[in-house]
Amino acid sequence: MQLHLLRHAKTNQISPTGKDFDRKLLPRGFEQLQEFKEYYAEHPFQVGYILCSSAERTRQTFDEIKALFPNIPITFQDELYLASFGEILQIINKSQSTADLLIIGHNEGISDLASELSGDILLLKTCGYVCLEFPFESSALISKETGMIVGSFRVS
Repeated sequence: MQLHLLRHAKTNQISPTGKDFDRKLLPRGFEQLQEFKEYYAEHPFQVGYILCSSAERTRQTFDEIKALFPNIPITFQDELYLASFGEILQIINKSQSTADLLIIGHNEGISDLASELSGDILLLKTCGYVCLEFPFESSALISKETGMIVGSFRVS
């Protein structure tokens, strides 16, 4: 199975409400997502399920790419907001998905997750993407250093 990890695109440092949860994408973030869509056009992948943090910036990131994944079920999860790699891994394991997953989240958790699962040191910049492949048929079995990096994208 494959696990696709995408960090949200570039955001404002401050939200109108003053809450980190409400931060919105900058114009540069939308440009990054256009670059990601161009990458996707050359390196398409399919997923069976999408898990996305419920924060404004991750929702906006998903909204910009949702046309790439028509009719794919998505769950917005508060628990993914600023989650640690261990918390994200618990969510992945608990889903017990047999379909490839796309997780849209935040740093440091999303980069730490990619690093822990692959055994490589990875830092996903804004709108950074990595695909990990696992020798399992269920996300319940995903654990440290069991994944292999088979694709990645970093905006210029």
